[in-house]
Amino acid sequence: MDNNCVHCSNPNPERWFYCRSCGRKSSETKYSTNMWMRTERGKRTDMEFRNITMDEHIQEVEESRHGGHIKN
Repeated sequence: MDNNCVHCSNPNPERWFYCRSCGRKSSETKYSTNMWMRTERGKRTDMEFRNITMDEHIQEVEESRHGGHIKN
């Protein structure tokens, strides 16, 4: 792997994140947000987003924990 800045080619033996000469990132990014889309989780299309109140959420969690029955 080359230890030089990708922008100014200044040597970077300590592998600083930012180049000490030009101040820009000394290497290209290895990961991007597109990496998420390559995972199995990123490919899911069955997720639904909705707005509910805190009370509705608490009730749904209680129902799921108790097999659909709310214990008072």
